[in-house]
Amino acid sequence: MNLDDVFVIFETKYGKPTQSMQTYIRPAIDAPALTPRPVFDPAVVAQLTNVLSSHFTNGYRLHSPIEMARFRTFAAEDLDEDITLTDEELKSYIAVCGTTYEGKVYAVSAHAKERIKRLAEDYFADGAQAIFFAEFYAKNENWLFEASVVSEDMLIDIFIRLFPNLSFTQTYFGYTDASIFAALEGEILRVWGDDVLLTYGQLTERLRYIPLERIKYALGQNSDFIWSSVETFSHVSRIEITDEERQVLHEVAVRECNARGYASMADLSFSEIEDRNHELSIAAVHNAVFRICLSDKFDIKGKIVARKGDVFDALTIMKTYCRSIDKCSLDDLLAYEKELTGEVHRWIPMEAGNTVLVRIDKNTYVADRYVHFNADIIDEVIGLFVKEDYLPLKSFTTFGAFPDCGQTWNLFLLESYCRRFSLKFRNDSQSVNSRNSGAVIRKSCDKDYTEIMADAVANADVPLKDTAVGKFLYDSGYTGRSTTAKVNEIIAKAKAIRERMN
Repeated sequence: MNLDDVFVIFETKYGKPTQSMQTYIRPAIDAPALTPRPVFDPAVVAQLTNVLSSHFTNGYRLHSPIEMARFRTFAAEDLDEDITLTDEELKSYIAVCGTTYEGKVYAVSAHAKERIKRLAEDYFADGAQAIFFAEFYAKNENWLFEASVVSEDMLIDIFIRLFPNLSFTQTYFGYTDASIFAALEGEILRVWGDDVLLTYGQLTERLRYIPLERIKYALGQNSDFIWSSVETFSHVSRIEITDEERQVLHEVAVRECNARGYASMADLSFSEIEDRNHELSIAAVHNAVFRICLSDKFDIKGKIVARKGDVFDALTIMKTYCRSIDKCSLDDLLAYEKELTGEVHRWIPMEAGNTVLVRIDKNTYVADRYVHFNADIIDEVIGLFVKEDYLPLKSFTTFGAFPDCGQTWNLFLLESYCRRFSLKFRNDSQSVNSRNSGAVIRKSCDKDYTEIMADAVANADVPLKDTAVGKFLYDSGYTGRSTTAKVNEIIAKAKAIRERMN
C-alpha cells in the first residue's frame, strides 16, 4: 500500500473525536474527501435521549441486535409510534444521545453536564489552575454514577467537551499544562497564604480536587517544603533568616569542612533563628537553614554537611572522634551518631568503638593507653582454652589465669584483645553486638565465620533442620539469636562436611 494515499484520524477511545484530540496525516492530493457527518434532527435526538435515559440506566450496548429490538419496543411504548429509522440510522442517533464507553452508550443528561461544568468553574473561579480527574470523580462519585457517568474515563471525555479551550494531561486539566511536579507546587503555594505551617488535612481542604497522595508526594519530594512535625510542613519562603546570618553560616561550614572535611549541623549556631521561627520544630529550622544557606555548595546526610561531591560517612567520622577521646560509654557513642545522622544504627558506633578503642565492659570504652596487654602471655593462656581452630567466646568462663592488664578481665575485654592486639588469635561474629556472641579463632585458620559455624554444626550431634541448627548456634554462643538468615547455607555446608567425614 502506498502511504501517500493514507488518511488517518486518531479518535478518543469513546469513539467520538473532539477537535482538540484529532490528529491528521496530510492526505495525497487525490485522496477522497472526508464523508460529512450526518445531520441529526434535534427533536428526534431529544425523544430518543429520553428513551435511553428511562430504560437503559446501565447503558445501551451499541452493537447488540437484542438491545436494538428492546430499544424499538420501549420507544414505541413511550412515543406511541414505531421508529421508522433503519437499524444503522437508529444506531447513529443513539450514539449521539449519550456518551459511549466500552461499547455502551450512557445517557448523561444536560442537567448532569451542567452540574459538572458548574462545579469545575466554581473551583477555577477561586484561582485554581488544575483539577485532577481522579479526585473530582472520587469527590462526586455517588451522584455522577447515578447520572450515568460510570467511570473516570467518561468524566474525562465530558470535561474535554465542556472545556475545549483548556489544557489536558493524563491526570489533570485546567489553565496549565506544566509537569505534575510543577503544577502541584504551584497549587500548594497558591493556597498557602500567610500560614507558617500547614498540615496534610488543611491542604486537602484547600485543594479539593487534588488527591492527598499527590500532595504528600509534592511535599516530600520538593526540598523547598520543610518538614516540621508529623504531617506538618512549612515552606522556605516562610522562614525568617537575615542575609548576615546566611553569610555567617556559610562561612562556618566552609571553615569546618576545610579543617576536618565535614561540618555538623549541631556545630552551627541557630539560637536566634530558632527564636525568630518559634512555630517550627528544631529539626525544621535546621533543614530550612541548610536549604536556604548551604544547599548551593554543600550536600547533607543526616546532620553531616560536606562539600558537593565529597565522600563522607558516619563511621569514618566516628572513628576520628574515638581517636580524640580517653573514655566514653556506648550510650555516648549512640548519642553522637544520632547527633551526626539524625538516626541510630547501633552497628556504626559499636564498630567505631571496637576498631579504635578498648571495650572494657558492656557500656564502657577507653583509649589504648589505659590497658596494658602482654600479648605473649595472654595468647598462651587463650591457647589453654582453644584446643582446636576456634572456640565460642562464651566458653571462656574464668579469667583467673589471665595476667593483670590494668582492667578487669571479662568477655568484652577479651573480645577487644582478640580484635586488635593478639598475635595468634582473632575474633569474629555474624555482626558487632553486645551479647558476647562470636568466636575466638586462631589466625592460622582461614575459614570465614559462616564456615566456622557450619564446621561446629557438622561436628555436633545436631539434626540438620532449621530450628535445631538455629538453637544450637544460639545456645553455644555463635549467634545472638536462635534464628539466622544464613541457616540454609550453614546446613548445606555442614551436610557436605559430614559426608566427607563419613
